[in-house]
Amino acid sequence: MPTALCLALCAWLLPRQARADQEWLLVSDIHLNPFDASPVPSGDGSDSNWALWISTLRAMQRVDPRPAVVIVSGDFLAHRFGVLVSAAGDSDVTAAAQRAMTRIARSLGGAFPSAQFLIVLGNNDDPCGDYRTAPRSRYLAAVARIWGPLVNRHNTAPNFMRTFSRGGYYLATIPGAHLRVAALDDVFWSVLYQPCGKVLGDPARSELEWLGRALATTPASERDAVVMHIPPGVDASTTLLAQRFVVIPFLNLTDERRLVKLVSEERAHIAFAIAGHTHRSDFRLVGGVPMLIAPSVSPIYDNNPAFLLLRVTADGGLGDYVLYAYDAHTTKWSPEFDFDDVYGVQRFDAPSLARAHAVIGADPATRRRWGNALVAGAPRGEVNGSDWRTAWCAQTLEGRRYSACAHLRRRLLVLPIIVGLLFIIMVASVVLIVLRMTGWRRP
Repeated sequence: MPTALCLALCAWLLPRQARADQEWLLVSDIHLNPFDASPVPSGDGSDSNWALWISTLRAMQRVDPRPAVVIVSGDFLAHRFGVLVSAAGDSDVTAAAQRAMTRIARSLGGAFPSAQFLIVLGNNDDPCGDYRTAPRSRYLAAVARIWGPLVNRHNTAPNFMRTFSRGGYYLATIPGAHLRVAALDDVFWSVLYQPCGKVLGDPARSELEWLGRALATTPASERDAVVMHIPPGVDASTTLLAQRFVVIPFLNLTDERRLVKLVSEERAHIAFAIAGHTHRSDFRLVGGVPMLIAPSVSPIYDNNPAFLLLRVTADGGLGDYVLYAYDAHTTKWSPEFDFDDVYGVQRFDAPSLARAHAVIGADPATRRRWGNALVAGAPRGEVNGSDWRTAWCAQTLEGRRYSACAHLRRRLLVLPIIVGLLFIIMVASVVLIVLRMTGWRRP
């Protein structure tokens, strides 16, 4: 047998963890509507039905039938899940959510029987309601039981059941990648978070303290990756919907500052971070740490369904990623975007992201490819005309620096004047009404 052929065969027969690089699959924002029984994959303006999810799974299997790791970065359940349950004639939203979670877990576990799984919860994943995750709840414990066998495959997340049931977070090790993953439930840090019932203590602060302790104890031979659902920084899509008169953040200011400070202090050994939530494929720099933003399966927000194939290097870094998207017109999945190829870089790290960010800002052709990738090739883009700066500046900036970069400063200065005038008009109207009711007459 020729030497080259022998080496190739040996490489294939070796366990994936023994190879130099690993391939991971990343899927996010499935938003499964289990009550949509249509045999045709759901389209624009709708969440995922089972047909679309099965199509996604089959495409993932074709791209890599034996990934080392599969990541689901939150939002398993459809938007307004409780309303869908009631419309289906069911009164038990919690039981319906558990059934949907079980169905997704079984489908993924069956499709990838040897993969290690990493999951985080999103803002739509609690039956109590959107952004209403409850710590230490029976539901959280049930979700831990559903996903435990997949997350703790090969005994890589031995404390998953305990810490996930407590607050939706846990640590996992990745054999062969010299990598440890901190998986978070950052819904507690959202600017929209509202507790479900009475909550003892401060779950947001408790989780940040746990993360601080975890990052401070990273073994010298390993690096860290951080996986969450909601990214820090500016919500560019909602800021656009607000006509760019106000800047909309994802996380509340206090917890975001603590998180960014913590990540910045530990960035020397944090290889990369991953988030979802935006339904857009993008990247950010958070405290000097490169963050990959995953696209969504759900096509509800004018995007094509998509997932990512990641190449994780032997030293625990992220080398490259390729975006695969679904075209409803051709009913086919195809590669839509290759990070290294588009930006001319070799790794997904902070210097490479700084370079990619600069190229997007300077080169219209690259900017078009980036804008197309944001929505996974959907015909209606989001960064048209000068609006591109709204999303582009969110990659690296926040606060006042973001406003200046996105050319929002004048709008923000005008807004308080408008609000002030409206307040004066409202007060004057109330005064006139009161004067008329008291019989006031001009002398």
